[in-house]
Amino acid sequence: MRKGVLDNLAWTPNVIGFAAHWAWIWCVFWSSLFYRECVLLEDFALGLFSLEPLWTLSLLSNVVALAALLLLSYFRGPLGDIRALPFVAALCTAAGTFLISHPAITLFGGLAYLSYPCGAVLTGVGSAVIVVLWGEALTLLGARYTIAYSVVALLLGSVAYLFITSIPPDFAQSITALLPFVGMFFFLRLKRSMPRRSFRLWKIPLSTSPPLRLIAISLFFGASFGIMKGLFVMNEGGNIELRDMLNIFAIVLGSIAIYATMKTFRMDFDHLTYQIALPLMAAGFLFLPLHEPFNVIGTAVHQFGYQYFYIVLWALWPVLARYGAVPGGWVVCWGMASIQLGQLVGSLLSAGLTAGSAGAADLVGAAAIISSDFDLAMLAAIAVFVILLVSLFGLGNSSAETGWGFLKPIEDDEQRSPFEQDCMRMARSCGLTQRESEVFLLLAKGRNRAYISEDLVISDETVKTHIKNIYRKTGVHSQQEMIDLIELDLPNPH
Repeated sequence: MRKGVLDNLAWTPNVIGFAAHWAWIWCVFWSSLFYRECVLLEDFALGLFSLEPLWTLSLLSNVVALAALLLLSYFRGPLGDIRALPFVAALCTAAGTFLISHPAITLFGGLAYLSYPCGAVLTGVGSAVIVVLWGEALTLLGARYTIAYSVVALLLGSVAYLFITSIPPDFAQSITALLPFVGMFFFLRLKRSMPRRSFRLWKIPLSTSPPLRLIAISLFFGASFGIMKGLFVMNEGGNIELRDMLNIFAIVLGSIAIYATMKTFRMDFDHLTYQIALPLMAAGFLFLPLHEPFNVIGTAVHQFGYQYFYIVLWALWPVLARYGAVPGGWVVCWGMASIQLGQLVGSLLSAGLTAGSAGAADLVGAAAIISSDFDLAMLAAIAVFVILLVSLFGLGNSSAETGWGFLKPIEDDEQRSPFEQDCMRMARSCGLTQRESEVFLLLAKGRNRAYISEDLVISDETVKTHIKNIYRKTGVHSQQEMIDLIELDLPNPH
């Protein structure tokens, strides 16, 4: 990453808003401040709430809200342009946080038992809107800035989390309930300070194909995380506080690690995903059958890999939005809905498999098959095998040569002229490989074969092959036709 990115952007006051969002998530879902028993959910028909009721209900409502936002993005375009949305998001999230922390004083009499589940639903809906708004804003800033923002926000958020969880619970819950307002205040500041960049396509036709590869990998990672959480519920013993603390440190280490690997090794999206994140998540499952505290350490290792991928996912959204010429909110909604749905399905499935209470076992029937350390070890081994298989398949997939897999998050687009950036977008939209894109850019500048051969250090025959493929994929028959096509198609010609 070029010097000055963190100084010029990430270390602005606005990053406090993104940090507030992360601190809120960790305080609500990764601490004991808000988890409590819920009579209404204990009697719920499916009996799948061996997981924390707050996690299950909030995640379910989060998925539903993300699906609604996805539909809204089809008809409305940029969600950040809906002025009331940040205020509604902050109000819902703050109100939900207050309801789950003070159920006894928010609703009286016979309706008091509704307070906790209603609060869980509101937190899910509000947080869905908040994360989409932040994601959409960061897509306009690009992958490099998204990484910088995410890393700094996670570090600041972890400090805030440690402070909030160390003070008396009543004060901690009140501060946590105010964090959504802090987040949206700084989001609006950021939005006002950003230059408006227009995409070519603001409203998306319903016939537009979803980003299937993004959906598939997000579902897989989300399901892996959900399975780990559901399995750990039955094995956490008295170490839930240690687990939460280790997970926070794993999140911080993951964010630092991804910045270091992206900057030092400049790896592409596929290698970041399949060579680093997935093996780390597989390693977490190896610890799970062991007795505490090793199983707790396993969840932290798994969280390390998951958080690593999560930042990769955020860095990928600007790339898909830019080169697909679609609104960032549309990409963010697909990615977040997929990963959250994966978490929901994975956690409910694993919780059902490990249902420990007699009542839950009766309700889920034969699904409760994990009854011994050996069963847990076998399931963990299967999880490791599947994860590593997906990792090997992903790295060997030919789509990495033509899709977004070969792109590098910290690719210095600012060093390229607007014309070069537009040429690269067109090259990727035509399905050119990385090397073909480089040849395409030189052809667009009027360079001949001899120049291209010398500049890229490849043979003349190789250049001829690349040019032939470029002409075929772009539907032209000569360099001049290609240049004419570029001048007609691109908004930033010479």
